This record gives sequence, C-alpha cells and structure tokens, in this order.
Amino acid sequence: MMLSTSRATLLIACTLPLFGCGGTSGARPHDMSEAQHEQAASKEESAAQAHEEQYKPEAKEAKPACTPADRICWSSMENPTAEHQHDADMHRKAAADHRAAAQALRDAEAKSCAGIPDEDRDMSPFSHREDIASVSEHVVESQVGKIKGKKTTGADVVFRAVPGMTAEWLQRIVDCHIARASAVGNEMPEMTYCPLVLKNVSAKVTSTGTGFDVAVTSDDPDTAKEIVRRAKALVGQSG
Repeated sequence: MMLSTSRATLLIACTLPLFGCGGTSGARPHDMSEAQHEQAASKEESAAQAHEEQYKPEAKEAKPACTPADRICWSSMENPTAEHQHDADMHRKAAADHRAAAQALRDAEAKSCAGIPDEDRDMSPFSHREDIASVSEHVVESQVGKIKGKKTTGADVVFRAVPGMTAEWLQRIVDCHIARASAVGNEMPEMTYCPLVLKNVSAKVTSTGTGFDVAVTSDDPDTAKEIVRRAKALVGQSG
C-alpha cells in the first residue's frame, strides 16, 4: 500500500494563515530554526522600539507645498519624525512574521510527532541498520525540452518487516523526524548519518510485501546526492 509524500513540510507551510499554501511572507518557517526565528523577532522588536522612541507625535515642520515656478507658495505642515513611526511598524510586522514562523514550526512538530513514543522520536529509523535490507538510488524520468532521460532524486531504503511495524506507522515516524529537523534548522550533529535531517527533503513509505521502502528525495540536486551518500553509508556502500 502506497502512502502519500511526507506531510511534515506541508504542515509547516500551512499551519497558520500567514503561511498558507501559495502565500508569501517576510519570514518563512523553513528559512531558519524555531530558535533563530525567535531571536530574529527579538531583534526586530528592539529596532521597532528604537524608532518609536524617535517618533514625536507633536512635532510639526512647515514645508513649501509648491515648486519654485509657482507664483503663490502656501506652506503645509508635516511631522518630520513620521518616518520613524513607519519604520517601527515595519519592524513590528517583521517580528510578528518571525514569531508566527516559529509557532508554525512548533505546531508542525507537535502534530507530526503526536503519539510517537520517545524512543522512536529521539532515534532515527535509519539508526536501525540491522533492519535495512537494501539501499538503491531513487531514479525518476526527466525531460529537458524534447530530450528525455533519467535523474537521481534521492534514495530508496528498504527495511525488513519487523513485528508491530506497519507502513502507516513508519510514515508517521518519518514525518516526525522531518518536522523535528525543520524545527531546529536542520542542524542535528548527532544524526549526520540520517537523510531525514537534511533541508527540503520528502519521504514516502511503501509496503513491499516483505518490508517497507522509504523513498527519501529532494528537488535540490546537491541534497539528492547527499541523501544517496548517507543512505549508502548505512549499509557500507560508497557514495
């Protein structure tokens, strides 16, 4: 039974209206980790406060409302500090965007990892090397203009069937790990062997009848190569 492509990335992208599918924002969840988004939000708040301190609502300044060619030149009043209020609003907006991005990452991880036991959440499924039956490159059809060909987009890691495991449950574990990696900015030194911690990856679990195929892929060529390198290293193959 074939399951859908990893939902972790989609959950992060669509958790909040600000980051709805197809929408744009000044701060996207995947740009950085949850902690980095919070740090960026704090910096934006500090910048906003600095500008607000320079804004004086009562300040007035006369400005000619005409050009030198005009015969009559009336004066108009404007606030010379108004630009600081505008800048403060922009920084407040940026801070809100970063906080929403951080929350989107937290929400995606919480939803993806709900019900997953601590052991499966903290240990990558790829740490169970003894249960890996085979590794191969994931190759798809490609076409550039009229030229058809094939390209490698990642790797297929086939796990042997183990008691209690189902394709649905393995998909949930995989989704959890992708969401957790995104929440920490894909920086997990303790899991340098795991292809799921790389940025912009997807994973799809398929039942093979005697086990489970986990196809880890990426649209980025460099990431796809690193997926293959890590996957092959799990079974002692050269990248």
